[in-house]
Amino acid sequence: MNQSKADLHFHTWHSVDSFISPKDAVKMAVKKNIQILAITDHDTVEGAKVAKAYAEKHNLPVEIIIGEEIYTNGGHVIGLFLQERVPSFQSLEDTLVQIKAQNGLVVIPHLMFEEDALGEYIYRYQVCYLDLYHRPDLLAKVDAIEVENFILIEPQYFEKTHYVNEKFLQKAEVSSSDCHIKMNFGHTYSLFDGNTADDLRKAILERKTTPLCTKKKNLIHQILGFGPLVKLPIHLTLQFTYRIIEGTYLKTKNTIRRYFPSKQQKPI
Repeated sequence: MNQSKADLHFHTWHSVDSFISPKDAVKMAVKKNIQILAITDHDTVEGAKVAKAYAEKHNLPVEIIIGEEIYTNGGHVIGLFLQERVPSFQSLEDTLVQIKAQNGLVVIPHLMFEEDALGEYIYRYQVCYLDLYHRPDLLAKVDAIEVENFILIEPQYFEKTHYVNEKFLQKAEVSSSDCHIKMNFGHTYSLFDGNTADDLRKAILERKTTPLCTKKKNLIHQILGFGPLVKLPIHLTLQFTYRIIEGTYLKTKNTIRRYFPSKQQKPI
């Protein structure tokens, strides 16, 4: 059976931190011979819908999967094969449940990315594999682990992530570009038997995907592709604002309950 290429982590300018239009994303996939492209913008599916409509209208040889990279309180999660947006800043558990409610697949990106203490406290970038390992109910909802990400250049990143997955998680392994600029696309992808998105879904569920990175990564790819000067302030602002709103809401709620208890809460 012939094999095809799939990139399951790609951002258009609907993510704010990307400089690529949905139409250009489709053209890039055709040029690089990527048969399946998942558009996974941050907290929106609008870019993916535009790209999918463009590819289908022009009968181009690439199939677009509607996806989303979702902020959760436990780290980033990618949902694939979605029909609508999954809300941000929910618990990891609620996010996985809502992806599955749409018959979507769950991919955990940049699993072993190392953050400094400040980044971990203010902004949770990656899901901790221990959170999954110690919660079989959550782990059962995960379909794939991103073991290679083109803009992460940490030494032995693939080896660490592959080891953790094989030893503890035992999910399908995928390789993605996490593309935000054109120069980072087409070098990192997953191989699978077949040529359709349905074939890809089957390969993920059967753990038959092969992650590949065909080009050596360097600091330039990370600086330009990861875009810390653009992304980090946005991410920190969103997360910090969310924490303030959440804290204010909980304090207000507890105060109201204390002074205006419901009938069920009134002491006998």
